Amino acid sequence: MAFFLCLIASALYQNITLYSAGVLDSVFNKSLLLLVVHHLGFVSLSALFLVFPYKFLEQVKANAGFKMVSLCLVILLGAEGLLIKYYVDNYEILGAGFVERIEALGGWSFLYYSPVFVFFAVVLLYLSYRITANAYTLVNRMYPFTLILFSLFLATLITRKNPVNENKTQHLIYHQFEEFTDFNKYDGEAEYPLLRRYEPESELASYLALKEESPNLVFIVMDGVGSDFVGEKAPFKEFMPFVNSLVNTSLYWPHSLSNTGEPVASIPSIFGSLPSGEEGFTNLEFLPESYTMFDLLNDNGYQTSFYFGGNISLENLGKFLHKEEVGLISGRKAFGPRYTAQEEDAAGVSLGYPDAELFRKWFDDFTSADRPRLDAFLTLSTRSPFHIPSQDEYRKKVEEISENSRMSDRNKRLIRKNREVFASLLYTDQAVQTFLEGYRRKAEFYNTIFVITGTHNLSELPQKDYLGRYRVPLILYSPLLKSPARINSLVAHTDILPELAGLLNSQYHFTMPDNVSWLGEGLVHKGFFKKDKVIPLYRHRGNLQEYIRGNICLSGNSLYGIGADLSLYEPKEVEGKDELIADFRKFRAVNRYVTRNDKLTPGNLLAKDTLNPEKERSEMVWINSVFNSDDYDNAYKTARDLAISGDRDRALLLCEHILEEVPGHADTEILKGRIYAWNKQYDQAAKLLEKTVKKYPVYADAYSALLDVYFWSDTNFKALDLKSAIIKNRIYNEELKSKIRRAEEKMKKEKTLFNDHNLGYLNFEDDGYE
Repeated sequence: MAFFLCLIASALYQNITLYSAGVLDSVFNKSLLLLVVHHLGFVSLSALFLVFPYKFLEQVKANAGFKMVSLCLVILLGAEGLLIKYYVDNYEILGAGFVERIEALGGWSFLYYSPVFVFFAVVLLYLSYRITANAYTLVNRMYPFTLILFSLFLATLITRKNPVNENKTQHLIYHQFEEFTDFNKYDGEAEYPLLRRYEPESELASYLALKEESPNLVFIVMDGVGSDFVGEKAPFKEFMPFVNSLVNTSLYWPHSLSNTGEPVASIPSIFGSLPSGEEGFTNLEFLPESYTMFDLLNDNGYQTSFYFGGNISLENLGKFLHKEEVGLISGRKAFGPRYTAQEEDAAGVSLGYPDAELFRKWFDDFTSADRPRLDAFLTLSTRSPFHIPSQDEYRKKVEEISENSRMSDRNKRLIRKNREVFASLLYTDQAVQTFLEGYRRKAEFYNTIFVITGTHNLSELPQKDYLGRYRVPLILYSPLLKSPARINSLVAHTDILPELAGLLNSQYHFTMPDNVSWLGEGLVHKGFFKKDKVIPLYRHRGNLQEYIRGNICLSGNSLYGIGADLSLYEPKEVEGKDELIADFRKFRAVNRYVTRNDKLTPGNLLAKDTLNPEKERSEMVWINSVFNSDDYDNAYKTARDLAISGDRDRALLLCEHILEEVPGHADTEILKGRIYAWNKQYDQAAKLLEKTVKKYPVYADAYSALLDVYFWSDTNFKALDLKSAIIKNRIYNEELKSKIRRAEEKMKKEKTLFNDHNLGYLNFEDDGYE
């Protein structure tokens, strides 16, 4: 109890110091309460560890255990004081690698305060002990009280911790212990172990008759579509007839692998040739600096977009795409009443918009540009629960195909058991066909390269071996092809970016960094296998389970040879088995090291500017003090309240933090635009809100905020230009009508260029809407 009171005093010392420095808004706040709770958990944990040596020493000699516990608590209090001193001076908490961090910030000068904190620890502990001693007898009789304390400790384990509300000693001990017990650590000399000199080569150029202008790129990444459904030997190829027909008119890689067994995780592999880390690249707490296809194309004048019919925040996909500065990111929020969402599942949840609607949305948004473009699609209709439009119709087709085919009885039983799966494949195949036929009618088609692949093989169907989940089609379809070809190289998703970068650099002299940290090497090489080529395979999230080098696959501790059809077999003899296992362990260590420590690519080697500059540490302390959960809707409400109360700088800071973590939080984006407008930064407000309207074309509040900006900045003719977008997206909103009429009236009164624009009143009824 005395120890706990001392920790409360240390918590007050921390908050008073931060408040005095202007970092916190108040001393007594929610973060102080959480800090007290976490201190209580630390007290309980300390008691758990100290009770056994205490009892042992007390049996050996009276008061020996008491003295030992007192000494330990003084040391812990002194350590907590020193760590708090470091925190309030540097606004960061010490954890793993703390020695290097302290030296990097100028040394150990804060240790000069050790005698002071130890002295105060002794005094405070003694005084607190005298205060609480009288209560000891009472508490000692309350046996359930110990259970309550232990329950409170367990509760703190699941409570969100931020540096400002965390016990600093516990944080340091935990992370040092975690680092010490990690026996597979990277111990190489290279600070950036994956960094290598970029060699601008591409064998792909010999297959293409490229034009003078850079080609457009279209990526179609089909969720769950593996080599079971596409390819010369695919057992179920009848269910994707159109995509299979492209095999004969394209460049086709029959030996292609996804680096992951999950949908979203495939995106960083395809577009970044990136490692997975421990939880999947997009799920990393801090995304390391890297050079991706989006960076390459943005730096060289491309227009970029990414379309997904589902929740773009899924697995932090939106966060990754925003960091890569993708020009237009279209998720389910961008769809409106003109599009039909997928049927809800048993839990009443719809995944989003089916594939045909996804492609239709792109056609509706399409405008020709005077520069090349990258358009990427991630489909979702072939994902559980496989709800598609006209499902009964497609199920009948499944039955017809099954009855008329010559496939084995086993496969026919699989089809009967999984009709909805195969129906969704037929649907997606039809959607892809409709998209390509529509694209063919555009002038851009004749200078476009289409890359078609799958995220992984469907897990709903059985796989014959460990590689089955990763086997995916890879098709490069284009009118620029000299002739179709079958390329037998063993390749993976991580090889796509290096190959295309080499193609564009060698043919168009693209701006490129001198060094890259890509995992892949390219899509074309002589023979099936390349002797030293490495392909890491992440089964689930960061579960790096399989590892290929040359023609050998390591799965767990088992070694397999890779056959001509990517099947695995047990080889009679494997040379260098121990070396391969050591390489695998080293790669796992490197994978963890580079993603944990931002050691993929040095920032000064990148051609891009960081999208979100690193915040001042003091600002992060304040953010953590007002936002202590994963509920970003609640954080938005806090930002909104701050803005309304007049503290716009703080509100803007919190908005920026929310948008870094959840880039698709539309309300926060609109609030940020409104704050700019309230600060009379109309150009910034308009620029931001115009992007917001484009991303969320059915969100009435975005239009409302933008109309206010146009009105306040005397650019009302722009307000009238929103009429067609409002009608197109069927936004029936009296407030919007009123604001547009307000703009018209102001233009009339001021005798502006209203007549030159030849614009009339916004009349929804005249346009056929009630």
